[in-house]
Amino acid sequence: MRLHRFFIGDFSETKKHNGTNDVRGIVEGSTITYAQGTHQWQRVFRFGAGDRVLLFDGSGNDYLCEIKEYQGETTILTVVSAEPNNVKPSRDVILVSALVKKDTFEWIAEKATELGVSRLVPLLAERSEKKNINEDRLEKIIIEASEQSGRGTLMGLDLVKDLSLILKDKRLISHAIVFEPTGRKFEANDFDPNAFDQEKPLTVFIGPEGGWSEKELELFVEAGIPVVSLGPQILRAETAVIAALSLVVF
Repeated sequence: MRLHRFFIGDFSETKKHNGTNDVRGIVEGSTITYAQGTHQWQRVFRFGAGDRVLLFDGSGNDYLCEIKEYQGETTILTVVSAEPNNVKPSRDVILVSALVKKDTFEWIAEKATELGVSRLVPLLAERSEKKNINEDRLEKIIIEASEQSGRGTLMGLDLVKDLSLILKDKRLISHAIVFEPTGRKFEANDFDPNAFDQEKPLTVFIGPEGGWSEKELELFVEAGIPVVSLGPQILRAETAVIAALSLVVF
C-alpha cells in the first residue's frame, strides 16, 4: 500500500538549503511534531496511532514516520527511518516562463514541479498578460505537486524579473535555449546527454501567448542564446512548457 506523503517545513527556509542534502537533525528513532496538517490527518484521512506516513523537508531526504498520538492540533511522530530521496532528473533545469493569466501560470508551476524543474523564474515579458504573481499561492501549489510527484526537494521560486535583468545573470544564461515558433528547427541532438555538461544548469525560456517581441528575440541573439522552434504550429504557453521540458528533462 502506497503511503501518503507530506511536506514538513517552511518553504522560505527550505529554499535556502535546497540541494544541500542535509538531514536537518531528523534521524531514525527521534520524535518530531507536525502541526500544519493535523486537522486533515484526523478528519479526512482518519489516521490513528500506529499509522505510518512519509514526510520530507526539502533537503533531499524522506522520513518514514509512525504516529504516536495527537496532542490538540499537533501530531507526535516517531521517525522509523531516514533515507535519501532519489526522485530527481539527471540534469538541473531552470524554467524561465513568461507571465500568463493566473490559472495558466499556476498550472505551469504545478507541471514544472512534477517534471523535476529545479527553479522557476517568472518573467515579465513585453506581451505578458499578467504583471505579477501570488507567491503564497504558488508556493502552496509547488508543495502539493512535490508531495504528489515524490520529489525530495522543492522547486525554487524566484520573484518576477524582466528580461534585461535575467540576461545579466551569467549563471542563468551560460547554458540556455529559447523556444520560439520562428526559430530554427529543434534537432534531436541539440541536447545529447553524452556531450552536455551535467554540472551546469540548463535554462529554458518560454514566452507568453503572443510570443516574444522582436526586441526580445534580438536580446537573446545578442546574448548568444540559441532560438529554436518546436514546430510550425502555434502552441499555448502551457503546452509549450510541457513540450519543451519533455525534450530536456531526463
